[in-house]
Amino acid sequence: MLEVKNITFSYNTQETLGNITFDAAPGEILAIVGTNGAGKTTLLRLLACLLMQDSGNTLIDGVDSLTRPIAYRAKIGYLSERCPLYEEMTVEEYLTYRLRLKGERQFRVRRRLDEVIAQCRLDDHRKTMIRLLSFGFRKRVGLAEALTAHPPVLLLDDPLAGLDLPQRKQTAEVLTSVSGRSAIILAGHEISFLLEWCTRFLVLHRGRLVGSYRVNDYEKDLLQRKIEQLMTYGSEEVGPL
Repeated sequence: MLEVKNITFSYNTQETLGNITFDAAPGEILAIVGTNGAGKTTLLRLLACLLMQDSGNTLIDGVDSLTRPIAYRAKIGYLSERCPLYEEMTVEEYLTYRLRLKGERQFRVRRRLDEVIAQCRLDDHRKTMIRLLSFGFRKRVGLAEALTAHPPVLLLDDPLAGLDLPQRKQTAEVLTSVSGRSAIILAGHEISFLLEWCTRFLVLHRGRLVGSYRVNDYEKDLLQRKIEQLMTYGSEEVGPL
């Protein structure tokens, strides 16, 4: 269980996020949406323990990111928007290296490597140098790396950006398949597509959480219009759903 309690964050003296509170459990896929500059990437970096909040707390299974950061980070799989990889390694070499770096037991490395390669449909590319992969396949490698340690929380910054529709569908299938054991929080822009497989939406507007909606509680076209209104105008200028 991920618990986010009243976190705020500022760059210099400018508040970027204010009083953000929500939770997420395994079985959920949360889409964080908002216009550019709303604070999506900053929020994910705070959750990934790459930035430190000004106030508030973030916990995973009771482990606080401020008081026990190493134990907290061990519970996270994180994929940044740019997905940095070691280009001179093969897919198999890179994932093996990351598994060992995360402390996976030697006798389990091969089994877990085969699992994430199969999950992310990288079987035909396991011996390929990463620098030779297309952008879409690089994203798959980054996702496979995030999944290696069976994290209870998976944080993904715009995982669908730059992917064509078949690649987006494949990514959605992978995330849906792993959501049973991991709470998934992702930032994205493709509202209509995300509505097909995400379970909840969090809407950010100018660093504030202005809406939280469970997809199954609403008719999707109506919910999409509401989300898009909130993204653009915030809560004050929009009537109730």
